[in-house]
Amino acid sequence: MDPRRILAVATIATLLSAAVVVGALRSPPAPATREAVGTGLAWPVSLALVADAGSSGLPRGSVLFSERLTGHVRAIVPGQPVLATLVNVTVATNGEQGLLGLALDPSFASRPWLYLYYTYTNGTTGLETNRVVRWWLGPNAPPGPPYEAVLLDGIPAGTNHNGGILGFAPDGTLFVTTGDTGVPGNAQDNASLSGKVLRMNPDGSVPAGNPIPGSLVYTLGHRNVFGLAFHPVTGTPFVSENGPDRNDEVNVLAPGRNYGWPIGTGPLGDPRFVDPILTYPSVIAPTGLAFYTVDPSFEWRNDLFLGDWNRGNLHRILLVGPDFRAVAGDTLVDSVGPNGILDVEDGRDGYLYYSTGDAIYRVMKSIETPDERILILGAPVAVWLLLAVASGFFTAFLLFVVREERRPPSPPQAPPPAPPPG
Repeated sequence: MDPRRILAVATIATLLSAAVVVGALRSPPAPATREAVGTGLAWPVSLALVADAGSSGLPRGSVLFSERLTGHVRAIVPGQPVLATLVNVTVATNGEQGLLGLALDPSFASRPWLYLYYTYTNGTTGLETNRVVRWWLGPNAPPGPPYEAVLLDGIPAGTNHNGGILGFAPDGTLFVTTGDTGVPGNAQDNASLSGKVLRMNPDGSVPAGNPIPGSLVYTLGHRNVFGLAFHPVTGTPFVSENGPDRNDEVNVLAPGRNYGWPIGTGPLGDPRFVDPILTYPSVIAPTGLAFYTVDPSFEWRNDLFLGDWNRGNLHRILLVGPDFRAVAGDTLVDSVGPNGILDVEDGRDGYLYYSTGDAIYRVMKSIETPDERILILGAPVAVWLLLAVASGFFTAFLLFVVREERRPPSPPQAPPPAPPPG
């Protein structure tokens, strides 16, 4: 047989075999193991977890969540089958309004303040307005303040784009996201609280380090920020932002900077504006953000997780670089489909928690699933090692066949002598 034909056939056979092996052994993108924490809920749009028991009377592991349409703050307490109602506020619920944001004081065990962002109808103006308040959940109100204290009032409200996400930075300041309330021009006006990310002290006062003296405005040019998280190493705030009909974004906040709305969305390449680190050209309606901080295997540690409403996917975003601002990967680790994801939080107990329109779940990386960072061209390293060994044996066999084909034939042997006549 022609050696060139042997080589061609063998090469095709090797490639087909490799494709079959890689296809059979390819690892899925880091799926997670999911379990329900609470079901049959009423729009748990924001949630928070109690890290340590304290004067609030809530045990460690309690999950607090806000019901957008009822104004209730409720708790799922470990070992108790009945939901506990902690607080109720009267809310306006036109369009996307309601009880939107919830956060716990960083020292909740000793200072059990609960922070809320909600829409209400102002009795004086008759207008729907957003406000930030805090509630004392301890057994006795501290000297002076009442159980509820209004920290910031007069945030414009609209049928859509109310923002409303609360989160504490590592320095103890409170960040508040607001939407443009359907009036895009307000996002570029520092005199308006709409379309901004605000930064305040826990008592509502203006921190000394804010970019505009005497102002709560930290960044401007936002359409509707619905996710907020702080990097566990650098402390830098990250936000998710909803685009109009394209270009949903993940942004890194820098004090005093402008994020472009309504001039444009996505990477504008304009030095006046900060470009997103990640853009989704097709609208997914990004929602909650959280950094995962506890993982004995370090596979998820310090990675950013994003929920999306339109598709119900939980994204894992791998950040790299000295300041963790470059995106090296975006994979899906869980999905609830049309239910949609509202909030995502790090439980600091080995689980990520997220909420949908009627449930709260927690997820953990599947132990048997290899981390996708050890994949090369889509296949685990072990597969490629196996193929390399097989390729070595096959090459040796091929060389043997070719050598045998090229060996000259042995000369014919002389016939044996005829036997003597008898």
